[in-house]
Amino acid sequence: MKKIHALDAVKIVFQADAAAAGLFFLLRLLQALVPTMQTLAVAAFVDRVTAAGAMGMQEKEILFLVLLLVALVAFSWISKSMTDLLEQHMELRLRAVFKPRVVEKISRLNYAAMENGSVRDKISRVNANAEGRVREAYGSLLWLLELILKAGGILVILFTQVWWLAFVILAVSIPCFRVAMKSGKEDYEAQADMTKAGRRNEYYHEMLKKREYVDERTIFGYQEEYRKRFLEQYEAARRYTTRIRLKWFVKMKTGSMAVIVVSAVFLAVTIPLTWEGRLSLGMFMALTNAVFGIVQNMSWDLTYSIDRIAWYNQYFQELSEVLAMPEDRLAAAEQAPAEEHAMVRSGVMEPFGKTIGEFRTLEFRNVSFRYPGTDRAILKNLSFRIQAGEKYAFVGANGAGKTTIIKLINGLYQDYEGEILVNGEDIRAFDRDFLSNVFQDFARYPLSVRDNITIGRKGEVTDEELNAAMEEAGLLSIVEKLVDGVDTVLGKVKEDSGDLSGGEWQKIALARCILSKAPVRILDEPTSAMDPIYESAVYRRFQRISVGKTVILVSHRLASVKMADFIYVIDNGCVAEAGSHSRLMKEDGLYRKMYEEQAKWYVEEDVAYES
Repeated sequence: MKKIHALDAVKIVFQADAAAAGLFFLLRLLQALVPTMQTLAVAAFVDRVTAAGAMGMQEKEILFLVLLLVALVAFSWISKSMTDLLEQHMELRLRAVFKPRVVEKISRLNYAAMENGSVRDKISRVNANAEGRVREAYGSLLWLLELILKAGGILVILFTQVWWLAFVILAVSIPCFRVAMKSGKEDYEAQADMTKAGRRNEYYHEMLKKREYVDERTIFGYQEEYRKRFLEQYEAARRYTTRIRLKWFVKMKTGSMAVIVVSAVFLAVTIPLTWEGRLSLGMFMALTNAVFGIVQNMSWDLTYSIDRIAWYNQYFQELSEVLAMPEDRLAAAEQAPAEEHAMVRSGVMEPFGKTIGEFRTLEFRNVSFRYPGTDRAILKNLSFRIQAGEKYAFVGANGAGKTTIIKLINGLYQDYEGEILVNGEDIRAFDRDFLSNVFQDFARYPLSVRDNITIGRKGEVTDEELNAAMEEAGLLSIVEKLVDGVDTVLGKVKEDSGDLSGGEWQKIALARCILSKAPVRILDEPTSAMDPIYESAVYRRFQRISVGKTVILVSHRLASVKMADFIYVIDNGCVAEAGSHSRLMKEDGLYRKMYEEQAKWYVEEDVAYES
């Protein structure tokens, strides 16, 4: 993808709001011409008044010049208010047109990219007030143009009167501009460094204020310790930011002092010229006022404007990097235009993701995988086969690779060695509609119960289907007691919102899976927040409603995997054992050892209670 720079803000703004952007440009251009016109008008006015006093004439010309000066001042006031309104209008349009493009891109990034901490920080910087950043960049570019025209106009006038002085002011200003460019880049990089510290500080802040931490915060009483850490992080960030800004200020103002010195030289040169009559009194007064104006422009405003553009250039560089990041192919397909889908159907383009039709087999062939940025292989030449209509379980110690297998099946990571095949074809060629998942760390959406359950289901869901899914998950009686039933908003986002316990939220996730029409159902520790009695009931229900479907179960509780037709024992990234529960118990291997170790806890507990 082509890199974008601060200048591309012009194109982006015009695409979003051409009328407002065009009028804004015109007003800023006219504002840039005002100082030059005022300088010429003031010089003419003073000269005409002086001549009129001596000759008793030129009253019409003086009146015209007065009206012209009044008109220029009035235009400056009115145009300032108009540009403020236009900026607001452009930002609103960018929020409606440009910001969704950025959000959609981020939503399509592949899972591996989103797992990288530095990438998340970059995304956070790019996404934060993206519409405001673009609008500000466009405004800064026009402000720079305006300042250049203002200073240029005055320098041209000065050149016609004292040509060498104009060159001296310009020559002294150039180093200031170079310092400003460098400072803007350094300032952005410093803010980028602060993103990580700011994220850590936000974690502490959440621990001190959010509801989900209140129980342990009260029990453990850690609020003072983490309040101290929060303040230390905040103070460190404040000192770092202050140091960077102070360094920036000193560099900017040290360089610009030379321009002020040159302006003082201007007075020393022009006063004798005025006495000698080589410079009119009106031109001297007008130039004196204008030169002190461009001292402000060139010693601060112009250098600050260049600094800001350098800052925005760094922002657009990071925006380019985010927009160029690899996308999840199937997620991108959902956003593809109709023309691309037509090209897929005609065979010009490869399919985004084929519909699987009837699911028959899922197979891993010598699959090895390591997470990006790490050297340790999680899976090592792993091979197994899953047949349609059967129930499979993956068990093993923590870190054995069970959840990694589920992530690869779901296409969250696609950079692996070996083959993962569905119906004998590469799984990456298919969409994921044939999978329905319940994860231990499932999402809790701040939506209604209905939306939480139906969020992954394509097409309309009838009340009968929804109620049946909630009944099977043991959720119906709970939902009926909520204020608005299935329309109750969860998560305390509103005053009348409801909330559920951890186990009840897990039932929401189960109902979501039950409602799916996918032929393959994956349960990765789905009942970890439930008591053993309810867990057993859930699995019996799930077994009953999953007749004819393929089930893949990951669980640490080996008593719950007895329902599986086939069990894969994963150890150190490989299949250590495979078979039914009864067969694995007879083999006296790792599975039996793990099973008996867990059973011992229940037996010992019963003995302890009896004694």
